[in-house]
Amino acid sequence: MCLRKIVAFLSLLLMLQADELDLLDDIFDMDLGSLKSIKIDTASKSLQSLDSSPARILIVTKEQIRNRGYRSLEDLLNDLPAFQILRHADSGIINQVAIRGIMGNNYFKIMQDGIEINQSDGEILSVAMQYPLMGVERVEVLYGAVGAIYGSDTVSGVINLVSSTKDEGGVGVWVGEYGYKYIHLNQAIKYKDTIFSYKAHYHKDGDYNLYKYYPDMYQDSSNRNFKPQESKSAGLRVLHGGFEAGANYRYSSESVFISMSGDNALKKNNIADKNANLDTELINAYMKYTAPLFWGVNSQTTLSYDSTELLDKSYFRNKYTNNEAGHKYSKSYRVELEQILNKTIQNHSLTLGLSYEHYHSTPMTYDLKSSSDRDPILGKTDPLLPDIKVPIYKLTWDIFSIFAQDQISLGEHFDVALALRYDKSSEYESSLNPRVAFIHKGKNITQKLIYSQAFLAPSTYNKYKLYGTPLSDDGSGNLIVKDFRVANENLEPEKSKTFEYNLDYTLNPNQLISFSTYYTKVDGMINIEAPLSNKEDFFGNGIKVLSAKGASNVATADIYGADISFLGHSYFTGYDFDYWLSYSFVDGSVKEADEKFDAYFSSKHMLKAGSTFRYNKFSITPSMRWLSPIKAAPYEKGGDYLEDKVNGYILFNLFATYDITKYQSLSFRVDNLFDKHYMGVRYNSSSKYLSPQEGRRVSLMYRYNF
Repeated sequence: MCLRKIVAFLSLLLMLQADELDLLDDIFDMDLGSLKSIKIDTASKSLQSLDSSPARILIVTKEQIRNRGYRSLEDLLNDLPAFQILRHADSGIINQVAIRGIMGNNYFKIMQDGIEINQSDGEILSVAMQYPLMGVERVEVLYGAVGAIYGSDTVSGVINLVSSTKDEGGVGVWVGEYGYKYIHLNQAIKYKDTIFSYKAHYHKDGDYNLYKYYPDMYQDSSNRNFKPQESKSAGLRVLHGGFEAGANYRYSSESVFISMSGDNALKKNNIADKNANLDTELINAYMKYTAPLFWGVNSQTTLSYDSTELLDKSYFRNKYTNNEAGHKYSKSYRVELEQILNKTIQNHSLTLGLSYEHYHSTPMTYDLKSSSDRDPILGKTDPLLPDIKVPIYKLTWDIFSIFAQDQISLGEHFDVALALRYDKSSEYESSLNPRVAFIHKGKNITQKLIYSQAFLAPSTYNKYKLYGTPLSDDGSGNLIVKDFRVANENLEPEKSKTFEYNLDYTLNPNQLISFSTYYTKVDGMINIEAPLSNKEDFFGNGIKVLSAKGASNVATADIYGADISFLGHSYFTGYDFDYWLSYSFVDGSVKEADEKFDAYFSSKHMLKAGSTFRYNKFSITPSMRWLSPIKAAPYEKGGDYLEDKVNGYILFNLFATYDITKYQSLSFRVDNLFDKHYMGVRYNSSSKYLSPQEGRRVSLMYRYNF
């Protein structure tokens, strides 16, 4: 059935192109090849054309965002080659994103106009509606390691949201089934030499009704009441000459129960309290000044601040908290001063960067009795047992960094880019990361052969997160804790090396084929619940932890893959259409101790396709994505490790827009058009790996453009 749907859908795309060869004289010269000359600075922190950038970068334009109905960054990434998203991945986390088989939202940076906006200390945060796309001119997606330019947490890539500076704006209102709401507002205003822009949004998902789709996974009928995601944001930006300043606020509230199904959904394990959410605030502000100095040197100085706070009203309610509200809290902030210098000397484009970062972090606490509690006590099975304090950690550290790049032009068609960055941290070991890129630029072809390194900093979240079973008496007067995740202050960075080859071939000004193949090795991968036998005396006071576990650098991963994509645009008298198609393959292995497993949390094969057909005031975009079976993480049972998987699936989506006037439009969207019921996998190592997914949802939007 799935194969027939794929064939029918691709046939529809081909029929839309059937008469193209007979109408070449009518083709509108949109010139996809001109994308090669667009100027970006995401790859090197210096302006350069896309085909000269020493990285694979995919650009999604404002027109594509509008025509395909992308509301959030998650919507956009779902359609891109080599991206896979696990929905309802874990407690309080609506999703986890993989790029080229490396799963995890902390392996890549999200930036807005070159300023990091996703997290300040490696916390695991969702990539969903807290990153809406209104007011975005384009999205630049950089694939692969880029530690030579950005330092930590760029093992799988960088995503940069570029804000619009055009004198325009609009307001949109979405409503949908099950109480879905999304309201957004944005505008950029030009006055003489100054551009001022603002944007804001509010979003609330409705009840997913998962228990109606999957009754066997939610058998306890009184334990289904949970609250879906809510998000809101606001942002301001000012540009005047070489000066730029901005500030952004983001809030999200995500259910700690939505990923709990099967045995996890039973009251003996978790209580579906509709207010048991993790509520997070992200704030960032920056100032940037760009100006020429002397001798042809251009300078860019940036001062930025960002903070991430898990609000103290956040809580769990499960067996670890004795079914009482166990509140959580964390807060971290970062201040960075960065200086970039650029100069061209003959055939050398030189970049030099210096930065200083100061961090302060209070990692996620143990369960707190109330939102104001800052003196946590270990849970206990008997009120007569002693009160044992659980530490709240407070840490500060600094990072000094220097990086340099020399991009050498070897004639009209060849470049070599050499980059190196050194990061010295007072919290973990220092890191040296190079990048070497060979670039060939022909008339219709661009080729890039790249070697790059990066590292994932050991976050305080992974180091110091604490939870487990309560204090008890073993019956012989000895105090024990049966199972507890303890702190590991000796955690070190994960280190990656990536080899890749990328090719872009322009068939004609309106059709582009891209191919990429890669191999990545990650050493020192962190298992967040590895056995830590040396931590059995973690609490002191004669208390023994029978099963102490925590984060540890115990694994090595080898990931390899390839993807090929086709992008096209055609225009005939009265109508035009865009079409895209991509196939991605990823495979590999993970070795931990003496065990070796197939790579998990990802599908080996992915096929994605879509087309936007526009006629007069009407446009319609059908799209699809097919994923082969998804591997769950291995888990131990009866002394053996089991490797399970969930079935693959195919989803179809539909988006349509009608322009009522020049300023007003109506849009219609159907997610999961054929109401497919399917499973994802949870982002953990457990026999409870199944994660039910949403069915069909219909929503409508009215937009008014300023």
